[in-house]
Amino acid sequence: MGEKELLLALLREQVCGETVQLEQIEPECLEKLYALAKKHDLAHIVGQRLAARKMLGEDEISQKMKTCAMQAVYRYTQLDYELKQICCVLEEAAIPFIPLKGSVLRELYPEPWMRTSCDIDILVHESILEHATRVLAEKLNYKVGEKWGHDISLYSPTGVHLELHYAMIEETQVASSLVVLDRFWDSAIPCESCRYQHRVSDEMFYFYHIAHMAKHVRSGGCGIRPFLDLWILNHRVEHSKPNRDSLLSEGGLLAFAEAAEKIAELWFSGKSCDDALAKQFEKYILGGGTYGTLENSISVRRANAGKLKYIFSRIFVDNSFLVLMFPVLKKHPWLMPFGQVMRWFKLLFDGKLRLAAVELRMNANISEDQELSAKRLLRYLGLEQGDSQ
Repeated sequence: MGEKELLLALLREQVCGETVQLEQIEPECLEKLYALAKKHDLAHIVGQRLAARKMLGEDEISQKMKTCAMQAVYRYTQLDYELKQICCVLEEAAIPFIPLKGSVLRELYPEPWMRTSCDIDILVHESILEHATRVLAEKLNYKVGEKWGHDISLYSPTGVHLELHYAMIEETQVASSLVVLDRFWDSAIPCESCRYQHRVSDEMFYFYHIAHMAKHVRSGGCGIRPFLDLWILNHRVEHSKPNRDSLLSEGGLLAFAEAAEKIAELWFSGKSCDDALAKQFEKYILGGGTYGTLENSISVRRANAGKLKYIFSRIFVDNSFLVLMFPVLKKHPWLMPFGQVMRWFKLLFDGKLRLAAVELRMNANISEDQELSAKRLLRYLGLEQGDSQ
């Protein structure tokens, strides 16, 4: 059993409840397993499962796996404490809000610490963003960071990162998804025993999860974890598939959702799959890690734009991307040309010029076969469209 098969087997046992047969793991395989699990931010689950099976020793890799599990518990405890504080403060201030992403998903796992997050995501109405930011700064001593086109960053005194979202435009890698996401608040209802904390309908939450996955896939990859989330949403949550599919179809994401569900079932339900494009999708995800790879990102952008247009698009980015970087452009669109220049200076002074040069060199080295392969994959996923930033 290779490291990929071993990783998926351990996830099925720890999270999905399946009992798997495993032999003693050789040190070389354990090292490869740790590297793959770490790449996908799943080493804590693997470490916990192997420790429970008494398959870890005192060697360096075993100790690293045990440490990952302990760090995950600590990270969850810290995030959970801050989330409860935030919810209490927003509730007391009569500010309607919706917890997003990991804050919701972790409650569906066998143990909440298994679903790691690097930050807390909460949605508020744009009209009360400044008020919500001020309340959190005053009541919890949160430090206000940079504002983007869809959220503003805040940091707790202990360093916990809060992304206070006020728009869903981050998920518009598939432009038609905005038709659905514009109604995000419309499906929200107050949580039990709360007046201002809300949750959205199952189909809207599912759509948002799929849209978020699609965004990352078009940006280079999303890792294994969202597929594990997807399996849990399909197997551990009461739902109406017709309602989910109707919303996905309206938002142009039904083909992507079906492909993603196929991979989730392959990995976590043990179903067979002989689809060559599904196998290509699997390879794309496994090779990318949690945040994907630059090569993946360039390949899919090239597939949508072509070599020369891709280069041009990286020098002169789309206005929608500039608005994300410089929110003031939303009110003053006549400043867009200055935004392009400011972006160039930002690349220069933020030390990202070297990364941009690496990206252009990598673009030159991508073959026509790689571009065609990426085009076939995007077509299969229903994500073949104009280039997005």
